Amino acid sequence: MDKENTHKKGKSRKRTEKEHSEMHWESYNPIRMNRRNVNQNIAEKKGIIRKLFSGSFIKPMSFVLAGIVFIAVFIFVCINIGKQFKKFRSEISTTTLDETTKKNGENVELDDEPEETTVIAESVFPEKNIKELDVIGGNGELIGFSFPDQYSKKWLLLKSYFEDAMNNAGYKTEFKYAEEVLEDDSEPDGDSVKADQISQQISDIRELAEDGAKIIFVAPVDVTSEELGNLLNDVKNNGTYVIALDHVPMNTSGVNYLFGYDDYHVGETIGKYVVDKLELDSATPEEPKTVEIFTGDITNDTLLFLYPGLMETLFPYIDGGTLLVGSGQLELEQVSVMEGSGESAYDRMNTMMNLVYRNRNLDAVICTDDVIAGGVSKAVVEAVQQGIYGGKMPVITGDGCDDAALDRILQGTQTMSLFHEPKDYAYRGTELTDAIIHGGAVDVIDSDMYQNGKLVVPACELNPVVVDAENYNEMIVKRGYLQTSVLLD
Repeated sequence: MDKENTHKKGKSRKRTEKEHSEMHWESYNPIRMNRRNVNQNIAEKKGIIRKLFSGSFIKPMSFVLAGIVFIAVFIFVCINIGKQFKKFRSEISTTTLDETTKKNGENVELDDEPEETTVIAESVFPEKNIKELDVIGGNGELIGFSFPDQYSKKWLLLKSYFEDAMNNAGYKTEFKYAEEVLEDDSEPDGDSVKADQISQQISDIRELAEDGAKIIFVAPVDVTSEELGNLLNDVKNNGTYVIALDHVPMNTSGVNYLFGYDDYHVGETIGKYVVDKLELDSATPEEPKTVEIFTGDITNDTLLFLYPGLMETLFPYIDGGTLLVGSGQLELEQVSVMEGSGESAYDRMNTMMNLVYRNRNLDAVICTDDVIAGGVSKAVVEAVQQGIYGGKMPVITGDGCDDAALDRILQGTQTMSLFHEPKDYAYRGTELTDAIIHGGAVDVIDSDMYQNGKLVVPACELNPVVVDAENYNEMIVKRGYLQTSVLLD
């Protein structure tokens, strides 16, 4: 028994020691495992880059992430370089237009301020997207353009827009300019310059026809030129379509279509603006509105259509006694301004302010272009400043939206001007071209209006848009037609 018990006790003792030993390690094992884990974590941290690129899955992912980071940095750098290049390009790509309107006889210095250099902002150039065009598309047919000059804002913009729209529609373009280049500093004779321009335009049109132009857009220097009319007739008879821009050449059968902002509706639009602005429909003969009228030179044949459009709109109110011409000057010979100059307009308006409007109000002055409006505006402003005129600032109209007119609209010294949208010219002109090339239908409006002495010229008209202080931002600023000279002011 004792041996057994002793043996059992011995076994029991050994078991207890074993159990004690196991309990000891179980008790301290967590501490030993923690130390091992700490050392293992340190080793893993030191070798994390090596482990990252040694894993079969992690390794390619790391390259992808590195590539993404590299691409992001590259794009960021390119964007900044692009911004700097665009800014630099904008500075060097502006087009200097020194003496722009001076070559057309439209630049009149009305004060002693230094001449400004006019530049067209980069944003005026056309978009490359021509999804708005309804065209089949060309196959490289040549379309020619004969413009009066390459200095004026209008022809610069039209060249850019027409070239872009036509080329993107599949047509080739060629532009010619009937400009006069003086060989010395002598003052040119007006009649001589015009004769040279007519001669140059005739030469240009002949050259375009010889080059194989299918269609030639012609902005005539002189609509009454017999030599020009004869050439157009020959060109048309030889199978080339002739499209007159804005003005109808007279006494010739050599025109297929009139295209653009026709003169009659320009006059009509100006007249309707005055009717609305003066609220003539609610005016009475007891309290009539007063108006004065200024047009271009009487020799300007555009007045053959513009003045009737204007006066047919105003005559009902003049006949009804609700609209009075304060000076009594109503005939075309009386209202026309010599050479259409701003100086002549200033002199005539200045005389009226002194003789007619010292003790009465002037509600509106109708000017048929912006150059004349500039002279009128200056005379009225001076009369106010000198105390000669004590009435309210009259409504002053214009046409063309030239830079000085845009500036006056901002300053409140001119009320409105008509905007001839160059994008409309190019897009609708391209659609007209495409219809002719492919034998499609041409949308003709008022086809019986333009009798030029030989035939009734079908008209494809564009609608002029009034620009005033109310829609200035929408029509000029947002569309990118604002000149930098105006921005600087």
